[in-house]
Amino acid sequence: MKKRLFITLAVLLILLPACLYFFVGWNVRSNAQVALSRAQRFLAEGKPDAALKEISWLRWFEPEQRRAQLLAGECYFVKRDYPAAINLLSQIQETSPDYRRASFALARSYENIANLTEAERVLKAHLAAFPDSQEAVTQLQWIYFNQFRLRELEALLERSLDTCPNQFLLLYHLLNTEHKNPIAQESIKLLNRINEKEPGQPSIMRALGYCHWKLGEIDKAKADLDAARQAEPQNRETLLVLFEFYLELGEQAAVQQLLTDLKNQPEDFQEQLRHDDRWLWLLSQWEQQQGNTSAALEFIQEASRLQPGEIRYLQQEAMLLQALGKKAEAAEKFQRAKQLAASHRELYKIVSSGALESPDVQLAEEIAGHLEMLGQQKQAAAWRKLVFQFQSRSPVPRR
Repeated sequence: MKKRLFITLAVLLILLPACLYFFVGWNVRSNAQVALSRAQRFLAEGKPDAALKEISWLRWFEPEQRRAQLLAGECYFVKRDYPAAINLLSQIQETSPDYRRASFALARSYENIANLTEAERVLKAHLAAFPDSQEAVTQLQWIYFNQFRLRELEALLERSLDTCPNQFLLLYHLLNTEHKNPIAQESIKLLNRINEKEPGQPSIMRALGYCHWKLGEIDKAKADLDAARQAEPQNRETLLVLFEFYLELGEQAAVQQLLTDLKNQPEDFQEQLRHDDRWLWLLSQWEQQQGNTSAALEFIQEASRLQPGEIRYLQQEAMLLQALGKKAEAAEKFQRAKQLAASHRELYKIVSSGALESPDVQLAEEIAGHLEMLGQQKQAAAWRKLVFQFQSRSPVPRR
């Protein structure tokens, strides 16, 4: 009898906790939506600790509950515990309905710990999945701007004209980027802070090198640019900055070494350079320094073909044509460069005046005309679209 009683008690002691666990778990799961709604409300009210407490049992019973994982990640983001936020948000897959929210918060978390390499990677993946994400475009835009990656910035904004709802915002930033470039003396402070928090990121080292170069700190510039190149030997932007840097310094041996090293790089990397107008522009300058005027002309003509609205290319081409005695062709190029420079100056005046803050029909038409002259057809078409939108209103806005 005693033995049977002991066995019964032992079974009860085993089953009771299990039953209790399953009962509590069932109760938590059945009320999951209520807990999640409350947590979302607490988070919206700026109470991340209360939100985390609300979903704590749910997260314990279901560690992979995606909505609880998302909310917890966002709570840690609000609490500025970015490593914890990254740990949770990075687990949410692209197939999840919450991926849009999660990936953007993940990118911002990386930004806040100064890991811009990962932030850029996540933002690019986010935009590949959600090309209409204007907030992601804005974040990536500032990453590019602060790193002097203006060609990539222009491509991002122009590409986003096809997908993002607020076209004017993109057009506004395109014009401002063209006429208000980042300044080395201002940017270097931010770049140094980033490098202190997360040292050795190649794009940051390249940007720091560029800033030191423009500030006349040549030894520091060399060290940073070399570090960027060693980290990413096949980075086109780094090679372009290094080549121009040594070209400007007149260090011909260093330029020649870069050209020699390039021959050992993969063919696809060399092919990318052959189709980059900036590389052709630099090669033209190099050939001119070597006294090879005809070769310099060939390179700059190819650069102009790829980027017909670039004023400095036309001016270089005109000077080389003149040096080769082709005066009529040179005069034609000089005239074309003069026309483009006039439109460029007018756009600069518009940006500098502040008129771009509240454009009307007349201003939008004027901008579109100048952009067409400069060969920026996609931007011009977008401004024309704004003109149509303005004209469809009543009364028609005029300056």
